[in-house]
Amino acid sequence: MGLAARAKSFEAQGQWEAAAAEYRKILKIDPNSLPALNSLGVLYVRESKFKEGISCYERALRVNPREFAVNLNLGIAYLKMQDCKSAAPPLEAAARLGPSNVQALELFAVAEIGQEEHEKAIAPLEKVVELDPRDVGPNYLLVRCYIETGQFEKALHGFERLEALDRASPWVRILRGQAYDGLGAYSKAVEEFEEAKKQLPNDAIVRFSLGFMCWKLRRFDEAEGELRETLKLDPHFTQAKYYLADTYLMDLKPDAALPILEGLAEEEPRDYRTRLDLAKALEKLGRYEQAIPQFQEAIRSDPSHSEPHYLLARTYQKLNRSADFQRELQAAQKMQAEQRAGVENLLRASGTRGDPGRSLGLVPPPKEEQPPPPR
Repeated sequence: MGLAARAKSFEAQGQWEAAAAEYRKILKIDPNSLPALNSLGVLYVRESKFKEGISCYERALRVNPREFAVNLNLGIAYLKMQDCKSAAPPLEAAARLGPSNVQALELFAVAEIGQEEHEKAIAPLEKVVELDPRDVGPNYLLVRCYIETGQFEKALHGFERLEALDRASPWVRILRGQAYDGLGAYSKAVEEFEEAKKQLPNDAIVRFSLGFMCWKLRRFDEAEGELRETLKLDPHFTQAKYYLADTYLMDLKPDAALPILEGLAEEEPRDYRTRLDLAKALEKLGRYEQAIPQFQEAIRSDPSHSEPHYLLARTYQKLNRSADFQRELQAAQKMQAEQRAGVENLLRASGTRGDPGRSLGLVPPPKEEQPPPPR
């Protein structure tokens, strides 16, 4: 029995070390044996010896960079290490070398999604869905990428396939709710999240999604209930904490918002939104001296906003600190004037006509319902 046959026999029996020893014997005879390098790499990766496995694959690719299996296996090794950036190039090469290979296409898409490169993942996923339309996983990934890239109409069409494949899944409802949210169809989004809640009442993401939509629609009682429930299910859900505190602020309950915001400020001391809302809560409670350093911290966290300057000016005014009031008010007015001037210059340069705010995306188009203005 030859060395390669002995190695395969040991593999079939699960004797990985014995198989690896045979492949190493082959490589002593022929250091450029692609089958041996590839197979030895697979054995190393199987045993979580990623450095050794990757070294084998890289040696093989120096011999032949167009070897499909080696590129695929190298990408898989990096994915197992959760290194999507390193996984993407060999997986892209594998997808190019095997344009009808579903595994290579899907894993290349996964590597791009892992880097938040959703746009790059769409083409390979569309090809996978075309080649194997009944595989639920790629259909979910494709719809997710459509939503992440703002292609909401395409996402909604994708749900027709998903419903046929996975009719009872609450995740179809969740993704469709997100698509409706992106299209501004907020009532429809709420309906989808409510249906998902019936199926998964104890899922934190479902309850947060519904609470977030209620926050957008200023349905504060419902938002508070859903966001509180989210935090019961997942006490570390930071976004739920933030939106619950913000809901309390908009519902004129600064005393309820304050402890949540103080906790968030300890967790994320440089977060602009948290500092600004903490300052607002203190200001609404009449604790002006305590609000001032929070407004100042918000300004330091993100100096590009005029709002904290204006609110700080108003706080100084309530304390009869006229010089401080004038300084912050002038800073806010200067920033607002610069922003307006920038918009006007852009309009002149681009020759934009019609409603300038809407043309530049500063004002959203009419939709079914409008959320509160950006904060």
